[in-house]
Amino acid sequence: MKYVILADLDPEIGVEIEAQPEKIQELIDKWRAQDLLGMYFALTSRRLTIIVEADNEDVFFEALHATWLLTLDYPEVYPVVNVDEFPDLLRRAGVS
Repeated sequence: MKYVILADLDPEIGVEIEAQPEKIQELIDKWRAQDLLGMYFALTSRRLTIIVEADNEDVFFEALHATWLLTLDYPEVYPVVNVDEFPDLLRRAGVS
């Protein structure tokens, strides 16, 4: 399953995070432990956008938790599928 994760950084928290590059690297490594499709840092809005193929949900939730701890805010998570995968997503959600 593919997911888009959006994490907004509060301006004060963003300054604190920028002062700890090792913490940023730890977070990047958590997301790289999966099939990372893209990771983008928006400098003007202080938003982190991550696109990942989450084959292992344990690793996925570990990375989400690390993001939450670093940003002090729970990221928005959106499952995304292409047109071929959409029927499977509906079945997984219990819609037949």
